Amino acid sequence: MNKNKLIAAVMVAMTTPAWASNGINESVDDSIVEAGDMLQILIPATGFFAAWMHDDLEGAKQLTYSTLSTQVIVHGVKQAVGRSRPNESSWNSFPSGHTAAAFSGAAFLQSRYGAKWGVPAYAAATFVGASRIHGNRHYAGDVVAGASTAFLMNQLFVSPHKVDGVYFNAQPTADGFAVGVTVTDEVLKTQHKSKAQKIVDLKHKLELGIGTNIADSSAQAGAKDYLVRDELIDEYQPFSYVNYQYQLGGGDLIELEFTPTETRRRGTVAQDFTLDGETFEAGSEVLTAFRHWMLGGNIYKGLQVNDAVKLDVGLGLYLHMIELDVDLDENGGQYASEDHWRAMPAATAKLSWRLTEGFSAITNLQYQGWESDNYLLAEAGVKYEFNDAWEMGFKYSYTETELDNTEFVANYDSQNLVLTFSNRF
Repeated sequence: MNKNKLIAAVMVAMTTPAWASNGINESVDDSIVEAGDMLQILIPATGFFAAWMHDDLEGAKQLTYSTLSTQVIVHGVKQAVGRSRPNESSWNSFPSGHTAAAFSGAAFLQSRYGAKWGVPAYAAATFVGASRIHGNRHYAGDVVAGASTAFLMNQLFVSPHKVDGVYFNAQPTADGFAVGVTVTDEVLKTQHKSKAQKIVDLKHKLELGIGTNIADSSAQAGAKDYLVRDELIDEYQPFSYVNYQYQLGGGDLIELEFTPTETRRRGTVAQDFTLDGETFEAGSEVLTAFRHWMLGGNIYKGLQVNDAVKLDVGLGLYLHMIELDVDLDENGGQYASEDHWRAMPAATAKLSWRLTEGFSAITNLQYQGWESDNYLLAEAGVKYEFNDAWEMGFKYSYTETELDNTEFVANYDSQNLVLTFSNRF
C-alpha cells in the first residue's frame, strides 16, 4: 500500500462512526434533506421579512420571543431526555429542533398576518418535519413534539397584526407639527368582534402530550421469543402525541389525534425466523425497529352531569400502522420490513370532575375493535387550568393492543406516564 492510500485508509477509520450502518440506522442524504435544512431557516426568516414589509416592529419582537423560547425548551428537553437519533449519530433526538424552527415561523405568519401567509408556510414546515423522518434524523414523535411546542409558544407570544383602518398623519404648523389619528368604522367593527372572540369564541384546542413507556412493549410484541441478550436502545422510550379538538356548541366536539411510537432494540437471534422473505439464523446479531402509529378521530356528545362533572361520550374511527424492521447489526445486508394497516371503530367515554377552582380529575376509557383485532385505552390523572386558554396535566395511561390479523402477531401492553400542555384559541 502506497503512502497516499495508507493516509486515506487512516482518515476513513478516524471518521467512521462507532456504530455500524445498516438498513435501519443508515442516514439518507439527498435533495429532500437539503431542502428541509434550508427551509427550517428560510421559514422563520420569512416571518421577519413579512414583519419588515408590514413595518411591524412589534411582530418581529413577538417572533423573536416565540422562536427563542421554543428553542430553549426544545434543547432543554433534548438534554434531559437523551434519546438516540434513528441514525445513532447522537443522543439528542427528542424533540426535533429543525421542525420546531420551521413551525415557529409558520405559526407566526398564520397568527400575525393570516392564511395567505400561513397556509404555504405551514405546508413548507410540514415538509421540513417529513424530511427529518425521511433522512433518518428523527422519529415521528420527535417531529410531533417539536412542531407542537413551536405552536404553543406562538400562542403564548404572538397576537394578530393591527387591522387596516387606523391611520396616522403628521403635518407642520406654525409652532411645530400636529399629529392626528383616523379610525374608520371597519376597525371599530373588527375590534368589537375580536373582543367578543376572546371572551366566548375559544372553539379550538390543541394538546401536546409528552410521555415515557415504562413497560417493555416490544419484548411482549415478540422480541422476547426470538431474541436473547437483547437490550432497548432507549431505556425510557420517550414518545409524544398531538390532539386537536373543535367545539361544535352545546358541549359537543370533534377530536383528531395522532400518536406515533417507535422502539428499537439490539439482540442475538434465539431461533431462526423469516421476515419479508429474509431468514435470520440463530446466533445472528440484529437491530430491530418496531413502530405503531395511530391516527383517528371521534365525535363527542357532551353531558353536563352537574356543576362539577362533565361526561363526553364519543364514537370514532382509528387507523393503525404496525411495522417491523430487522437487519444484521454490523454492516447490514439483510434488511427486511413488513407493515400492516388496520382500521377499527372506537367508543370513548371521558369524565372530568372539577375538584377546586383550577384542579380537575380526569379519566378516559376507550375501546377499539374489529373482528379479532382490538385496542383498549384507560387513563387517569389531574389537570390544572391556569385560565380559559391554558392548562397543564399529568396522567397515567394503560393500553392493550391485540392485532392478530397480521403476519407477525402484535399483542402487547404499555404503561405510560404523560405530561400534557393545552391551549384553547
